[in-house]
Amino acid sequence: MTALNRFASLLLFASLSASNAFAAAPGTSSAPASRSASASASTKKPSPPPAHEAAAQDTPENGGNARPPNHPGTASGEVAADVSEATPALSPGVISATIVNEQGVPLAGAQVRLGILFQKIAEGESRTEKFAQADSTGTVRFTDLAIGSDHAYRVTVQAGAASYQTSPFNLRQDMGQRVVLHVYPSTPDIDKAMIGMRGYMYIETRDDVFQFEVMFRVFNVGQLTWVPKDVLVQLPKGFKAFKAQESMTDVHFEQVDGVGARFKGTFSPGQNEASFRFQMAKSNEDSASFYMSLPPHVAEMRIIAEASSTMNLEVDGFQPPVPTSNQNGQRVLVSVKQLQRRDEEIKDFVATLSGIPTPGPGRWVAVLVALGMAIGGVFAARGAFDDAGGGRDASADKRRAREILLRELIALEAARRAEKIGPRSYDQSRLRLIDAIARLGLPAVRSKMGRKSAAGTSARKRSKSAAPRV
Repeated sequence: MTALNRFASLLLFASLSASNAFAAAPGTSSAPASRSASASASTKKPSPPPAHEAAAQDTPENGGNARPPNHPGTASGEVAADVSEATPALSPGVISATIVNEQGVPLAGAQVRLGILFQKIAEGESRTEKFAQADSTGTVRFTDLAIGSDHAYRVTVQAGAASYQTSPFNLRQDMGQRVVLHVYPSTPDIDKAMIGMRGYMYIETRDDVFQFEVMFRVFNVGQLTWVPKDVLVQLPKGFKAFKAQESMTDVHFEQVDGVGARFKGTFSPGQNEASFRFQMAKSNEDSASFYMSLPPHVAEMRIIAEASSTMNLEVDGFQPPVPTSNQNGQRVLVSVKQLQRRDEEIKDFVATLSGIPTPGPGRWVAVLVALGMAIGGVFAARGAFDDAGGGRDASADKRRAREILLRELIALEAARRAEKIGPRSYDQSRLRLIDAIARLGLPAVRSKMGRKSAAGTSARKRSKSAAPRV
């Protein structure tokens, strides 16, 4: 049996047993917790990006993260959870951390690092650290530590290339903190670790760019940590604005200029997540295709694209897209590919968006007319339209220009209602049109008396200029 089929059979839980697990883009629920049993960090978490929202509903309740009934356990049954909890058995300002191996045996002599983050609006941010060596029971104690929400702590143990750590936590006023941290043997070879992944890509079509949110949820069901080395995800040519999502562990992506993103960090037994975002320039074409490669052992990939009523999504080798709505009620298309037991590995894909709304020529006509009217306004201010012979022609030109601009404004409103133009382009074009109309001013209305008065004034001017000098 090949490594691929071996992991396909072991990791069917990562390819969703229920085909309708993504019924809709979820709401504001946060991503599932890491392997730590608990954490008491007080920092408010920001709202997850769309790819995390799309993954957040894969919970044990709907079968998303749960293993199927026949899925084998780990060598000792289940992965033991790390512990990070407040306890009255310890005095306030004390952290007791016990370091054990994958079988729960204490690791005497282990080097333990305590990272300390101080953060206060009035005083800024500072980072310090303390070190201690575990005793014969694998335990270290840090005492006389600051209490309160201004100080966050994290216990870390480095074992070769792997880094094991708790989530950040604060110390309570009335008790200390107890930590149990597991350390596992590690390997850079994913075929030796029992790893499976589920990937998500969320595509948002904006006025001038395509915005991509990508997340990989990594499942490790063995007792061997995976530390990736040169595992790359190739992104579409010309990608820009790359930004990796911050994580509470060392798991993350880093940018590789001109290529894509590189997997980094420690994927210990349990579940980890890594994500990033990037952009692609958007042309005036009504379709666009994007190529992306995948890391190894991806058992399922989901492509979710925000889509107007005219748009469609096609991904080579994936299931036909299913229309649904995201948490804001916006239409999205979801296309999925799940690895079956005899399937070839999901190595890459090409996603094509078609029927993309493009701005019609009216916007550019409006801009040109607006610029022309702006120039015309300058000449009008200088009296260029006051010539007696061309006054009537200038007034007629202004009237025609005003009518054109009003028709363009009506067409612009209709295009926005039909979703043929984005909100940003609509706002910019509307502002230019209204500004151009304002420059033309209201139609001139002259009374008979006004015309007679103007004629009399002109006659007096001619009379005075014709009088002989004395």
